[in-house]
Amino acid sequence: MGGEASVEAGPQTAMPVLPLRMADITLANPIPNHIPMAEAINTVRKEWVFQWKLLREEWNRAHYMTIAFGLVAFLLGSISSELWSGGDAKLTGIDGVMAISGFQFFQIMVSIICWGWFAYQTLMLFPVMRVHAISLLLMWNGLIGAQIFFHQNNPNFPMGFSLADMMEGTLVLLVVFFFLFFFWKAVVETRDLHVEINHLHEDVRVMEEALADHSLRGWTAMFGAWIALITISAWAGLHHVASVGESNLTFLFLHLLTGLPAVPLLFLVLWYPQRMLGNQTRVRTRAAVDASLEMSVEGQPAKTLKAACPECGGASQVSLNKAGELAHPCLAEGCSALTVVGTNCLSCSEPMPKRIACPSCGVNAPALDYMPDQEAW
Repeated sequence: MGGEASVEAGPQTAMPVLPLRMADITLANPIPNHIPMAEAINTVRKEWVFQWKLLREEWNRAHYMTIAFGLVAFLLGSISSELWSGGDAKLTGIDGVMAISGFQFFQIMVSIICWGWFAYQTLMLFPVMRVHAISLLLMWNGLIGAQIFFHQNNPNFPMGFSLADMMEGTLVLLVVFFFLFFFWKAVVETRDLHVEINHLHEDVRVMEEALADHSLRGWTAMFGAWIALITISAWAGLHHVASVGESNLTFLFLHLLTGLPAVPLLFLVLWYPQRMLGNQTRVRTRAAVDASLEMSVEGQPAKTLKAACPECGGASQVSLNKAGELAHPCLAEGCSALTVVGTNCLSCSEPMPKRIACPSCGVNAPALDYMPDQEAW
């Protein structure tokens, strides 16, 4: 998920050459600079234009069909004849399932199948974002679950809310926004690492241009808009079912008005980072990358260092133990226990000198001199 939400920006799989560059995009009607936040807004607009032109060049039938399945799934799951009749709140469990008419049950099954196909196609189209695609879909359902808790004892939420009734819903919201934040953080830090490795240049200005070409301001605004849409959609849908039912369709329309655009927007949120970073990237936070590298180093066996005489180059039995200490087989007759230089043997208590005699030429040199300089240092 979001927190695991991580990039190892290694050599990238060859991606199609960009048909256009972000630096080449110009706005026909930019906001004048004297208006507050004009530069930031113009930057976001410019990036949106770039993303729109890029997807028009590169999206194919599979992309549009997947979005269509998502829209159909959302509509079938949101509109039902039970919205007009109000259903029977007293029927729960198996009785509630059995009370669903044949057509309504068929509608539910088709909606589930469409959602499943949407999720499957998303995972296939965006292999880099597979874990995050699943997590974002779960977070969307988490927001709906939070609204269920909020409306459970207060159908008119947020009017007349009670802090005592908001504990479960608030906890779910905190978890959801925690993972959403770490997803955003992983994408941004992966982008930074990608630029540092794949666009490294001795000229700082060239690096700045590469970073500008990989700007995520527009994507961040898009991601924020998606979060706002699914939050409003979840609240409106639950509010309609919990409070007004068939008497007022305003909240149902609001649910559809915000939920339907959230489907293609989710697609864009997943598509753009992968298109920018390449198919061999793993979207993770820097902390996750550092931890992974540290664990991989710790999991590897210690290097076997070849000790040699500093004079003749002959092989020596001096070595490094797991703690990084210089060690040598005990010199006492009949004992060969590996003993740390400068300490007593644990088996026979014979002291191990800090200077070791070479078995080939007989030179007596400090044990440290037998080790390769770069390894000893």
